[in-house]
Amino acid sequence: MSEPPSPSPSSAAPGAASSPAPSPAPMWSPRGLPELALLALTALALVLCFLVARPFVGALAWAMALAVVGWPLHRRLAQRLRRPGIAAAVSVTVVAVLVVVPAVLLVPAAVDEAMAGYRSVRERIESGAWNEALARQAWLGPAWEWVRQRIALTDVLQQAGTMLTAIGSFAVRSSFVGAIELALTIFFLFYFLRDRDALLASLRRLLPLSPEESTRLFGLAGETLFATLYGKVLVALVQGLLGGLMFWWLGLPAAWFWAIVMGVLSILPLLGPPLVWGPAALLMMLDGQWGQALLMLAWGAAVVGLADNVLYPMVVGRHLQLHTVPLLVAMIGGVIVFGAVGFFLGPVVLALTMGLLEIWRARAGGAAAPA
Repeated sequence: MSEPPSPSPSSAAPGAASSPAPSPAPMWSPRGLPELALLALTALALVLCFLVARPFVGALAWAMALAVVGWPLHRRLAQRLRRPGIAAAVSVTVVAVLVVVPAVLLVPAAVDEAMAGYRSVRERIESGAWNEALARQAWLGPAWEWVRQRIALTDVLQQAGTMLTAIGSFAVRSSFVGAIELALTIFFLFYFLRDRDALLASLRRLLPLSPEESTRLFGLAGETLFATLYGKVLVALVQGLLGGLMFWWLGLPAAWFWAIVMGVLSILPLLGPPLVWGPAALLMMLDGQWGQALLMLAWGAAVVGLADNVLYPMVVGRHLQLHTVPLLVAMIGGVIVFGAVGFFLGPVVLALTMGLLEIWRARAGGAAAPA
C-alpha cells in the first residue's frame, strides 16, 4: 500500500506558520523572568509552609507512624462497618489504649523510680552502710578508699540530685505541651486513617513523579515505617524477656513486672532498660551483693543492650535490604535531629533518599523506575 502524498506548501492552512517552533526562552530574557519569579515565589511559599508546620512535625510524625500500625485494623473495621468515620474513631481508640496510654503512664513512673533509687543510695552513703559493705570486701576496700580520697561523694550526690530534680521539673513543665501534642497526634491520626486514600492521591498529584514512581516511593516509606515499628516491638519483647529472666534468676521481687517495664521503656532511644537494671545493680552493691551486682551489670550491658544495638538494625535492615551501619546512623541521627520520633523518621528519610536516587538513576539510564 503506497504512502499518502505529503501536503504541498500551497495546501497548508491559511495563516499557518512555516517556521520551526521557537526555542525555550533563556531564564534571564523578558519571557523567562516570569518563570523565574514564579519559581522564587514557590520556594518562598514552601519555606513559609515549613515554618508554619514546624511546631507540628512531632505530632504529624507520630500520627503517621501510628497510622501505619493501625491501618490493618482500620481496613478490616471499614470493610465490616461500611462507615469510614466510625471505623477510624474505633481504630484511634484502640491504638491510643494499647500504645499511647501505657507509654504516658510508664515514663513518669520511671522518673519516680529513679528519684526513689537516688534517695535510697544517698541515705545509705550518708549513713555509712555503703562504707561498711565495701570494707567487708578486701579486694575492693583499698580501691574504694582511693576513690573517697579523690572524689567528693557529697558533691557528686548533690549534682546527681540536682540533675534528677531538673528532669522532674522539666517533665512537669512539659506535661501541658505534651498533652497538646498528644491531642494533636490523636486528631491527625483520625484523619490519616479515614482519608488515607484521598491524602495519598493529593500527594501523587503534587509530586513531579510518574504514577509508578510515586507508588514506589510511598510503598518504600510505608514499608520502612512498618519495619521499624514492628522491629522495635520485637526487640522490646526480647529485651523485656532477657531482663526479666535475669531478675528472676537473681531472686529479685516482681521480676516479670519489671520485665514488662523494661520492654515498654525500650522504646526510649539510648535509655530504656538501663533505667531499671542499673538502679537494681546499684542497690545490690549497697547490700554487699557484689557478685550479683556485677553479673547484672554485665548481663544488662552485654546481652540486653546488644539486643537493641545489634538485633534491631539486623532485623530492620534485612527487611528493608539496608546495611546495618547506615541504618544505625539514620536512627541515632534521627533522634538527634527530630527527638524521640526521629527513631522512626531517620530510617524513613534514608529510605526515601535512596528511593529518589534510584529514580534518578533509572531516568538517567533511560529505563523506567521499578514499580
